[in-house]
Amino acid sequence: MSLIYLTARQCHALLTPDDVLAEIARVVAQDAAGQVRWPVPPNMNMRDRFENHYHLKACILDEASVGGFRFVSHNATDETSQDATRFIMLVDVASSRPLALVDETWTYAQRTVASIVMAAHRLARKDAGTLALVGAGRLATTALEYFTRLFKLKEVRIASRRPETRAALAAKAKANYGVNAKAADSIEAAVRGADLVLTATNSARAMLEESWIAPGTVVATLDSAEPGRDLAEKSDLFVVDSRAQLQKELTELFGAEAPGWIDATVAEVVSGKHPGRSNENQRVLIITQGMASQDIALANLVYQRALKKKIGMELPIELPAA
Repeated sequence: MSLIYLTARQCHALLTPDDVLAEIARVVAQDAAGQVRWPVPPNMNMRDRFENHYHLKACILDEASVGGFRFVSHNATDETSQDATRFIMLVDVASSRPLALVDETWTYAQRTVASIVMAAHRLARKDAGTLALVGAGRLATTALEYFTRLFKLKEVRIASRRPETRAALAAKAKANYGVNAKAADSIEAAVRGADLVLTATNSARAMLEESWIAPGTVVATLDSAEPGRDLAEKSDLFVVDSRAQLQKELTELFGAEAPGWIDATVAEVVSGKHPGRSNENQRVLIITQGMASQDIALANLVYQRALKKKIGMELPIELPAA
């Protein structure tokens, strides 16, 4: 008996951004239909004496008959650093035997931004074409590709702490996607009048002022702190990927009443259980941190394709003698 080890580079070779979008949409719909089984408690979190973080999440995907365990360890100050470790162990549900060990370093970044851009596409106005990016790192760079796939962008404005990073990403946007992109001198300059806003930084603090956000704008953020309290409270439609996952964090940031501001989950919008945007002037706030079901579904898709192409390293599992 053996399992297959798949590297991040192999994951990249086996999946396209369109594959990522389609698989995330599929598993969100499955979750809404009750076809994803979650553990109780939903995750395990630990810290070591250096304050480094360790997380373990899991779920079972009924349709695929596969279970997965997602292990993440990262530096105390930077979850997105190159030192972060991200692995998924896939398990066959029928036999409970391990199938694959997948390095999700590449798919993590893809899932993180693809899921929130997909949600923004569901909730944006049809004519949304001006994008403000707050941040110019790996996640913002990856997000740009997904925004250009799902939206007809007329303009991209990029704000970041360092002038050279925002200028570099603006140049890349022009060269790779042919969009009118420019570096903004401030976050306010980037955000005012934008139809779409994405914050993708590691600041863990409020980046936006509520007064900057125009009627009809969709604000998407990967960190609960970044939109700030006023925007979280006053948005016309507040959507998250998981109420349970964000409850503690929102309470710590904004007070006990904050979880009550949530109007819907992404799964509820995708499935039609919530109607989503009801008028053109609604300001929409989306906070997603990613669901383990999406990571596990992508890992399983990589695994299935690797089997067909005979890609991956076989790791023997030696059973004890009878």
